[in-house]
Amino acid sequence: MANSNNTILNFIKFSLLYTWDCKRYFDTQIQSKYVVERLGKHIVEETEKIKPFDCPDDDFYILGVANDKGMFDAYVEKGKNIKQAYKKVKDGFIAYNPYRVNVGSIGIKTKELKHNLISPAYVVFSCRDTVLPEYIFLLMKTSVFNKLIRDNTTGSVRQTLSFERLKDILIPVPSLSEQKKLVEKYNKQMKQVDECEKKAEEIRKNIDEKILNLFGCKVHEAKQNNEILHFQKLSELLNWSVDLNFNTTSPQNIFNTNKFYKKTISEIAEINPQTEYPKNIEEITFLPMECISELYGEIAEKRQGIVSKTKGYTKFQDDDVLWAKITPCMENGKSVVAKGLLNGYGYGSTEYYVIRVDKKQVIPEYVYCFLRMKLVRNIAQTYFSGSAGQQRVRKEFLENLAIPVIPIKSLNSNELTQEKIVSMVFNYQNQMRALNEKSLVLRQQAQQEFEEAVFSEA
Repeated sequence: MANSNNTILNFIKFSLLYTWDCKRYFDTQIQSKYVVERLGKHIVEETEKIKPFDCPDDDFYILGVANDKGMFDAYVEKGKNIKQAYKKVKDGFIAYNPYRVNVGSIGIKTKELKHNLISPAYVVFSCRDTVLPEYIFLLMKTSVFNKLIRDNTTGSVRQTLSFERLKDILIPVPSLSEQKKLVEKYNKQMKQVDECEKKAEEIRKNIDEKILNLFGCKVHEAKQNNEILHFQKLSELLNWSVDLNFNTTSPQNIFNTNKFYKKTISEIAEINPQTEYPKNIEEITFLPMECISELYGEIAEKRQGIVSKTKGYTKFQDDDVLWAKITPCMENGKSVVAKGLLNGYGYGSTEYYVIRVDKKQVIPEYVYCFLRMKLVRNIAQTYFSGSAGQQRVRKEFLENLAIPVIPIKSLNSNELTQEKIVSMVFNYQNQMRALNEKSLVLRQQAQQEFEEAVFSEA
């Protein structure tokens, strides 16, 4: 493994001395059973560019790099909208953000990716026939290599890893056959990760489908309305805003069912009600947006707050449903039933809608189950208002969202109840959680085993 060197006097093999900059020699040292060589011996920088603006009406296919998923097909853009030359990326090329490489902004172009251009801000390189691109990519994602990156970045505030610095980094270089074995073992382990994540996603989709089937709902997908003349029923008129009513899927008709009576959210709950804190309490819960898990729709972290600091925030109490109204939080599923708040009260982002249900009609978890549905979130996007990047779902959407209202509980075991719906949804979410936790363990195991195999003298 790589060790931190705290000695005053450090000896370096002459064969490994390639610069008089002593920084890297006193930081991370490479230990490996494989030969250790400069990365620059095995990679070539790729700088070929094209100028999309020379072909203003043509489509150009742009790649992106994300910290979590690596390289991906990002978007398609007309040449006239691209003001600079973009770098060409071929299969097997590796690209990284020189300013964010230390947080994992590295990607490899695979055959599955169809796009072929990337921003000139990225460093792009290919591999010589002495190393496999997949091996170098996995190597660059290890924690040891991350230490090597930090040893080789330059700059005082914004650390940068140039290609010249990258070339100087020492790496273990197994034989090609051994590289292939290491990559194949890692990919085999990652297939298990993919299977877990795929099953988790299938369960998420099944939640929506199960709810719709139980209520006998016909799905109304959001569509763009291109009519020149549009007629709207007075009973479905949301307000006098043309664009709000000029929509093919009204919130009253998302859940079309002949089996159950429907009520709008405004008929069964208050939206953004007044919340008065008792005078005898000072400490309450603070829940900024980042404390809400978008994956599970639950409170991921409870922070302690005080009543005197609540000015300018959204106030709420136990059993209130919090629903993010701003993009992209709403689309990502940031919503939760507030439970276990300190002294029963809390405050948080102004970008929450607070829904306080009439508990004689519905339980908060039941309303939450509908608001968490992907179908609802997709259609809610068509009711955005505001400028790009700061768009919010209008309150009228929630007020007019009609959901089936069934008994909260029943002595008849065969009758569909709110409690049964909630139990089913939370059971599915627990299954998702178990699969996601398993995939996380498997991913960490694959990364650790690869790292130990490469950076070990045994």
